[in-house]
Amino acid sequence: MSKNSKSKRDTKKLVKKYLQNKKQDLAMREKEKIPTIFLDESGNTGSNLLDQDQPVFTLASCIFTEKDSEKLLALVDSNSPHEAHFKNLKRRKSGQDGIVRLMSSKLLNTKNVKINIFLKEFMVTTKIVDILIEHMLHLMGEDLYLNGRNIALSNMLYYCLPSFCDKDMVQSMYKSFVVMIRDQKQDDIDNFYNSLEKVKESSSNEDFKEDIDFIMATKNCIHDALNGIDKFSLDPSIPALFSHCAQWGDAYPKGFHIIHDDSHSIEKQRLLFAQFMDWTQDEVELGYDRRKYNLPLKGKSLKFASSKDYSQIQVADIIASSFSYWAAGVSRGETEDYLFLELNKLNLDRFIGHNKIWPTMDVTPKDLGTVHDGGLNPADYTTLFLEKAIPNPDIVNT
Repeated sequence: MSKNSKSKRDTKKLVKKYLQNKKQDLAMREKEKIPTIFLDESGNTGSNLLDQDQPVFTLASCIFTEKDSEKLLALVDSNSPHEAHFKNLKRRKSGQDGIVRLMSSKLLNTKNVKINIFLKEFMVTTKIVDILIEHMLHLMGEDLYLNGRNIALSNMLYYCLPSFCDKDMVQSMYKSFVVMIRDQKQDDIDNFYNSLEKVKESSSNEDFKEDIDFIMATKNCIHDALNGIDKFSLDPSIPALFSHCAQWGDAYPKGFHIIHDDSHSIEKQRLLFAQFMDWTQDEVELGYDRRKYNLPLKGKSLKFASSKDYSQIQVADIIASSFSYWAAGVSRGETEDYLFLELNKLNLDRFIGHNKIWPTMDVTPKDLGTVHDGGLNPADYTTLFLEKAIPNPDIVNT
């Protein structure tokens, strides 16, 4: 090798090392920041998870500066002098093109935008598993969360119930479950299990009736299962905000401030989030596999504001609504709608990853990405954390 070739190779190594060190330095300095996170949601119908007109709930959060958010809003070319809203923009072809321009912008990336998506009908199935079946198995000493068995069971039930049983009866059973969780009267409990029995009787598959019997068996511990469960347990905005706080906490361990578009359901749960954001407790990692998260959540303040006051919330509104519109199109197999087709070209799933309550045909731990690798039971230890929590006064009083 010539001296010249060796010199060039050494120079390349030095440049590569310099760039790596610079990248690491930037990453470390980023983690030292305490940013402000702006959030808005789309498709929130509270505990009414079976609203046919709004099948998808989405929460979007972003950390854009005011300057960048104004650049993004300029792309939609809104006629409104005060604020841009997705619902107004989507009415016209020009507005739809503006939405696509914003969603195509290079300013949007996975570092400054987080998304959670819930197919609300599937969320009902997951709640039947989490509130009823998981509780029953927990009493028997079984951990349904290991290896993602709760997800596998939810997937199986979601696809098999309408395939083997009368679809109208399945919908009636889902509705009775929602009412039972919301009101928790004895009549509501009886109605749910009666509806479940009718679903079982309609099953064309004898083996699947045994799976329905698995849900029926929860009747023996239903009052214990409902103890401590309130009507907000079916509101996707609560777990969605929790998820966003966990994600941003990984990126900004020093903490962050939260400005959320006006939300009655989150406002009513302010105390709960103040407990989750109890910085006096030692940090602990809970959960299994890809579903691990850290407590306390890293929020330092929680404020509610109108989109008129923050251009960042207007951007979050357009992003959240765009994802809801796109996801609803995916769920119904849309093939003609112009705005859906344009959004579908943008590889939006890269923003979501596993941050979704969405059915798949996956049932094995490997396919689900939930092969057990140790960890602490999330239900047990989250309860212990909350029992010791001192509500964060900066969350309660902001």
